[in-house]
Amino acid sequence: MLDSQKVVKYYLSLPERIYSRPLPPIEVVDMRRELECGNRSIFSRSLHSALTNLQNMQQQGILFIHRRGHSTFVSCRSCGYVIECPHCDVSLSYHHTGIHAPELLRCHYCNFTRSHPKSCPECSSPYLKFFGSGTQKIVEEIGKEFPQLRCLRFDSDTTRTKGAHGHLLTKFARGEADLLVGTQMLAKGLDLPQVTFVGVVAADGLLYLADYRAAERAFQTLTQVAGRAGRGEEPGKVVIQTYTPEHPVILAVQQHEYSSFIKTELEQRADLNYPPYGKLILLKFSSLNSQAVESTAERVAEKLNSLELGSTSEVLGPAPANIMRVANRYRWQILLKLTEEVKISLEQIEEWRSLCPPSVSLTVDVDPLNLM
Repeated sequence: MLDSQKVVKYYLSLPERIYSRPLPPIEVVDMRRELECGNRSIFSRSLHSALTNLQNMQQQGILFIHRRGHSTFVSCRSCGYVIECPHCDVSLSYHHTGIHAPELLRCHYCNFTRSHPKSCPECSSPYLKFFGSGTQKIVEEIGKEFPQLRCLRFDSDTTRTKGAHGHLLTKFARGEADLLVGTQMLAKGLDLPQVTFVGVVAADGLLYLADYRAAERAFQTLTQVAGRAGRGEEPGKVVIQTYTPEHPVILAVQQHEYSSFIKTELEQRADLNYPPYGKLILLKFSSLNSQAVESTAERVAEKLNSLELGSTSEVLGPAPANIMRVANRYRWQILLKLTEEVKISLEQIEEWRSLCPPSVSLTVDVDPLNLM
């Protein structure tokens, strides 16, 4: 799309594990059925049984959940008010800092922190409830259900300090913990031969993101985290909890069907002109002034619509970003969907930048990895 030499790509296949060890069987648990059977716990009966067996067999396991913190948001049960960050258009997450310590609410975008209020700021009701689950909540529930299991939490909160990442993994590799609870950081690059079990607490949080790569990322993450089990002499087992067991990504992961998944995914991208068949340019505008960023995005969009990009190319937007305000900066974006034949020069990009006043910043992301 930008003027450059054509890149040659090669696909290198690794069809089996080292030493030809089998991939672990994956059990998919329908959490709707668990609720129908009266189980309101975070842990399905299958996951509960696997953790009990882990404890009895003195083996090690991994529990994956895609969010850190304790609870994803705090809401008033009387009026429905959700406590939000004053600087971003997102809810605050609850973070447990210790027994008898102050209850803190934190923004995962700008790191704003405040104490948990005693009553609802909107209606003064004392009935504030924590909703959703993060790594802290899972560790807390493990402590209640399986007090004999020793847990380590592995997320960006526990690995902030220098050397913490390696220290936690070394402790786990030495057998000083039975269960490693963490986020996407667990999925890649960990070779722990003593791990025989992997549990995915809530797979659905990966499936429904507003991005054309959501299915790809979900398949990648779930396949990689499942692959942590059974890398040693002992066979592995995986349990994935979901409310949509019929989802194509879940079925492909369960059957270890990379080829069929990627075939379907590529067909859909070809139909919609998404990479690798089409090209994308994401223009991201941000400013402290909400009117300035909106009017600038509209002005650049008018310029783009005047270009001769071909009948199969599209200018999508301008539109507010999925999270419109982050750290008090208002964000708008324009997405260009182009065919391979359309070329955009650096001079054209500089011309777009010239339409932005000093108060508005413009970031141009070619073939963005994330549209959020």
